[in-house]
Amino acid sequence: MNNSPSNSPQAISWLDHIGNWNPQLLREIRGKLKLRNLIVAIGLSLLFQILLLLFYSQRIPNEDCYAQLRGFGCAASWQVWWLEQFRIITWTEPFILFLSGVYSLVADLSLEDYKGTLNFIRISPRSSINILMGKIMGVPLLAYICMGLSIPYHLTAAIGAGVPIAFLCSFYVLMIGTAFLLFSAALLLALLSGWQAKFGGQVSAGALLFSFVTFIWFAPAFMWWNIFTTWSPFSKFLVGGRINPIQAEWWYLSITSNVWTSHVFTIVNLVILSLAIWRILERRFHNPNATLVSKGQSYVVTTYLQIVMLGFCMQSSFTAAKSTNSLEIQLILLLMIYIANLFLFLTAIAALTPQRQALLDWVRFGALSTTEEHPSSFRYILRDLIWSDKSPAPIAIVLNLVFTQLPILIWVNSWVDSSMRGKAMIVLASFTISILLVALIAQLVLFLKTRNPSAWVTGIISALIFLPVLIMLSLSISPDRYAGLWLFFGYPWLVVSNIQLSDIILAFTGQISVIIALTLQLIYQLQRAKMRET
Repeated sequence: MNNSPSNSPQAISWLDHIGNWNPQLLREIRGKLKLRNLIVAIGLSLLFQILLLLFYSQRIPNEDCYAQLRGFGCAASWQVWWLEQFRIITWTEPFILFLSGVYSLVADLSLEDYKGTLNFIRISPRSSINILMGKIMGVPLLAYICMGLSIPYHLTAAIGAGVPIAFLCSFYVLMIGTAFLLFSAALLLALLSGWQAKFGGQVSAGALLFSFVTFIWFAPAFMWWNIFTTWSPFSKFLVGGRINPIQAEWWYLSITSNVWTSHVFTIVNLVILSLAIWRILERRFHNPNATLVSKGQSYVVTTYLQIVMLGFCMQSSFTAAKSTNSLEIQLILLLMIYIANLFLFLTAIAALTPQRQALLDWVRFGALSTTEEHPSSFRYILRDLIWSDKSPAPIAIVLNLVFTQLPILIWVNSWVDSSMRGKAMIVLASFTISILLVALIAQLVLFLKTRNPSAWVTGIISALIFLPVLIMLSLSISPDRYAGLWLFFGYPWLVVSNIQLSDIILAFTGQISVIIALTLQLIYQLQRAKMRET
């Protein structure tokens, strides 16, 4: 006997409608809406609400109430009583929704890939958007039921606490938008190769990792960003006191002085990031062996992210003030952009660098192939290096560096202090050269005939980043005495304050020499591959 309530005659009609609209959603509903699962989901939601009510039943306002030694006393008024419950629910809901949704999506899709059933889903006549939307709507279905059951309690607490309904609408709109972005990223993570390793045969390593990052970073960031910006007029309902909004500007336009402006800014960025992830999902779902993004997409994404990050550095207070404090803040902002760009470009290198077979296909059929219909020339080769996904990645990385570092260079050139400008120029030059070195090394390693080349690339790049500093510290090679050596290995922030011009020239000359050698080696490998093919 099947315990699914979806088999009753009354359910057949609406299930048929759902199946015609989105067969994947129907598949998830049939798999999730078992009687046992429903009882667990509803029971957990009601248990949370009952325990919260039982706890606050001890704090009911009473004129004769006094603070007990082993208790929390009574609430000062009914409004405060409801407000405390409202805060707990408001802070709990995003963590529960984000955590359960991210974990279930990554684990479900990774398990399907591990078992091989994902390949059957790929050959479905339905579009990738239809299938993946069915996953987002259906896989965390039990979490949605738990959240839905808590909404009446949340609404009642908001009314009793005098919280404006406008804030409640804003809360759920932004939470749903952020959840959609995180769930889309979870699907993308699950589609990446290498995340199908299991703990105990059941749990996806990617699900655990992304859930942990969501818990310690994404969920708190969602709450605090909105508390300081979009919800700043309602902050007293969330943290116990009114928080003045941060005076943040984006390209000299204030985004926190007006509630509507901050809402528009947040929602527009959520929409843009979600659309970008879904373009990548469409590409990756039906062609798992392709690079993660196309080169054209990478130019758009890196430029957009750079515009967003650099926009927060354009503050009118920095332009007006010429104090030492303002200059130090600019240098700190540059450091934050440096760290963000480091992760961005390491991700771009991993996403754009083709595997050995793709490079061989490009040598055989791309711009390097010489036929009467397709003559080989510098113009064709350059066009392929810029746009073809199977061509070597370093040229695309160079263009991404140009698109990202040029706006930063213009911003740095507007600084008042000339010595700060010089230090920033050294940092930008070192970053650009180091990223190009990493891109060349990654492409050369992936072109080798080895087993599991991705693991080799990860290990070699990690060693190049961390091993030099460990060796130099163990040998007492300090940044003060050997600034040029530290700059050569890509640590400009440790030496930029006291480095000499001769050390800068030697370090950059050495790095450029290595780039030239690696480029010649890559060209040689491509020519050898072309000769073997011809």
